[in-house]
Amino acid sequence: MDSQAKINALTKKIETNPTDFAARRELVVEFLLNGYNEDALKQLYYLLKRFPEDPRLHYNAGIVLENLKNFDKAIISYQNALNIKPDEPDYLYNLGYAYLQMQEYEQAIPYFKRVLQLEEDDANSYFNLGFIYSKQSEHDLAIKCLETALELNPNDYLALFYLAYEYDKTGRRDEAKTLYQKVLELSPDYSWACFNLASIYYEEGDNNLSKMYLQKTLELNPKDDSAAVIFSKILAKEDNYEDAILLLKNSLLNNPYNGDVNYTIAHLYKETGDDEKYKYHLKEAMNNHDTLSVDVKQLQAEYRQLRDLK
Repeated sequence: MDSQAKINALTKKIETNPTDFAARRELVVEFLLNGYNEDALKQLYYLLKRFPEDPRLHYNAGIVLENLKNFDKAIISYQNALNIKPDEPDYLYNLGYAYLQMQEYEQAIPYFKRVLQLEEDDANSYFNLGFIYSKQSEHDLAIKCLETALELNPNDYLALFYLAYEYDKTGRRDEAKTLYQKVLELSPDYSWACFNLASIYYEEGDNNLSKMYLQKTLELNPKDDSAAVIFSKILAKEDNYEDAILLLKNSLLNNPYNGDVNYTIAHLYKETGDDEKYKYHLKEAMNNHDTLSVDVKQLQAEYRQLRDLK
């Protein structure tokens, strides 16, 4: 029996006997497996009215609410489950993960730590702690957690990626490059690993390798504006202004409000003697300073100087 036929059969069964709670529980599972989150939640709330002390029902409601991106209510459901069964690792983990998705990192940390007190080999909890510490620039803690996550699960490409990032941030650049290569062996389509490798090689002055990884980045993610900016700078160094400008013009077609793209193309136009376009894109860069990596005051001074010259 396929999934839809099973859902239809269970639905008819419940219509015949609304108190067939076993059928309702089974229907919840089928709804979850097939992505019918609202229908699953409706059944879960019905069951919770009759079985309010069932922690698994609260937990499953949390999962559905998380699927629906309703994290506040998901947290309440997970907390309800933990109030009934305080040391269930699944409930603790999911509550921590809901806080993580809301970027409430300090709230998330104790739940992952508690999971590890109960299950010391939980690689996912180590990874999530490493991710949080990375976001908080706690480099030593991030590295320790991510290395442990990889000892437990060597093929976790996300743990490899964030550990590579931390190695790069702490001056272990050769190790970072090696790990990014491993990421691409495990997940060849992970464009962020390509971009980070390209950035490292660009900073090291190896423009050929940087171009190779930037090309791959843009093949995987044509809307990666940061990759387009670096690639255009390399092309400009090679006196290939035509392709550099074309690359950034294409980026602006996708996103005309990127400050860095506007600032970079402004300077390309400056180099090619097109003062009107230089001035136009410089102003656009100022108008979109929230996506600008250079000091906006520096840009404003540059624009005033250009205006005064006119």
